[in-house]
Amino acid sequence: MANIQKQSKLKKFLLFALTSTGFALLVANLLGKDIATIVSLSLYIPVTVSLVVLSVILSIRFGTKGAHGKAWILFSIFAILWFIAERIALYYNLASGEEPFPSEADAFWLAGYPFLFVFMVLYLKPMKNSINKKMVFVAIAISVSLLALSLYLVSLENVGSNQFEFAVGISYPISDSIILIPAIIGVSLFFGGKVNFLWALICIAIAFEAIADTGFLISTLDDSYYEGHPVDILFNWYYILFSFGVYHHIVLFKDHRKDPYKNVEELR
Repeated sequence: MANIQKQSKLKKFLLFALTSTGFALLVANLLGKDIATIVSLSLYIPVTVSLVVLSVILSIRFGTKGAHGKAWILFSIFAILWFIAERIALYYNLASGEEPFPSEADAFWLAGYPFLFVFMVLYLKPMKNSINKKMVFVAIAISVSLLALSLYLVSLENVGSNQFEFAVGISYPISDSIILIPAIIGVSLFFGGKVNFLWALICIAIAFEAIADTGFLISTLDDSYYEGHPVDILFNWYYILFSFGVYHHIVLFKDHRKDPYKNVEELR
């Protein structure tokens, strides 16, 4: 009963965080692009800091023993890399009012994807017996469809002679499509009643991240994107979802000696 009450409170807090963040950015956009930029950059600081701090805490708690411990170390590395990328992007925005592309930030963002993918593979390990071929097929189909859409949108634009810029730009939808496969499988497990909502937050966050990147690509191609654009709501949301997912695991496995792989029922 106590665990159910904690999960209920956490869900309410999550809903408040998502709605307040989205509302703040929408109102800021009504007040003008300059206000939206300030609000967006201000929101990125707490949501990214929270993710790094919580990830490191969980990694320290589990240590390096077992697949679960290694998984959270990989996730912490991913969180730190993206945190550095966000800080570089913030520096450019404060220094010049715009972020160059490609920049050093892109190196850190792209470097984080392999760590996130391997983490997801290890993350789904406790539920491997519940994953069937249909789930995998659907996940691949959705992922490939999203990648095809991104590639089609890029093909409509004149990419010019800057092959390096094109290569960096296309790396994002390709990376998103790869990590989206295990994420969709995780979401499918949730809808199939195999895991609870809070456990699936990591997977849901990745799905949001892929959608956000697609929205960013579309708004960039038609030159409508600016720092604080409504699509940034999704970028903030996936950081929030990541953080709540990590925090849920901290609460769920308070005892660092407990092996979560031994009791899958705790994930339901």
